Amino acid sequence: MRIGQDIAVRFPGLYLVHHNIPGMKVGWHNWAHQHLLFIPLQGEITILLRLSSLVGGPGKMLYLPPKTSLNFQASTTLGERLVCLIDDARWRALTSFQSGPTMIPVQQLCKEHLFYLLLNPKTKSAESLVSAFIQILAESMESTQQTSLLEVTHLEAKVRDERVRKALTILLRDHRTRVRMAAVAQEAGLSLRNLSRLFLDQVGISPKQVLTQYRIATARDLLLTGSTVAQAAFATGYASLAQFITIFRRLTGQLPSQVVHLGRKQ
Repeated sequence: MRIGQDIAVRFPGLYLVHHNIPGMKVGWHNWAHQHLLFIPLQGEITILLRLSSLVGGPGKMLYLPPKTSLNFQASTTLGERLVCLIDDARWRALTSFQSGPTMIPVQQLCKEHLFYLLLNPKTKSAESLVSAFIQILAESMESTQQTSLLEVTHLEAKVRDERVRKALTILLRDHRTRVRMAAVAQEAGLSLRNLSRLFLDQVGISPKQVLTQYRIATARDLLLTGSTVAQAAFATGYASLAQFITIFRRLTGQLPSQVVHLGRKQ
């Protein structure tokens, strides 16, 4: 496609644009009912948010949830990218996954689905291709998020708001007990809604996901140092052993019993 041109196609639940415009800038916008996905193909893009920013080039995907205020800038020499607007209603019908603004490695299947739709706007498979794309994107983001769930020591490095830092401290302090998020928000000087919003914006995951992160990291340490699966579960606030095993395996890729065995071999 020639430099300076756009190709745009629309499907039920998805608006897809191929940009080839170096130096493109868009002032502050807020899409109330659309999820945004940027896939740089050539050049670098910068997404300015109110409290942070995302900068990415080829090999990355930049995602923003609905109601995110953003300012877009593209590098001046190269500026080719795919931009997707996904209707929130369609998203929620296909996945329960929610995330704050985030950047993840590019998912090749996402690109392939989008290019096929771009080049075949009248395809009879559009409905199923759009659904598959949304599910692949959500699963890819969730998988990437889970991969980093045990990196608990690096959370505060992302945070600029002192109230969020205080909430992280409270969650770490109380993660072995039954935690009420409303109480955490109140102690940190925030409403429950603002607590969730600021966590998604600055930490990248929800307060509940942070709590789970702390619990599973602690449980893994306990399993490696001689605790049984049941002892580790109950010591980290889980009343249900089955729930603990399910969450532990989903976040670490291992069963708790495998970690116990690993600890015995060390």
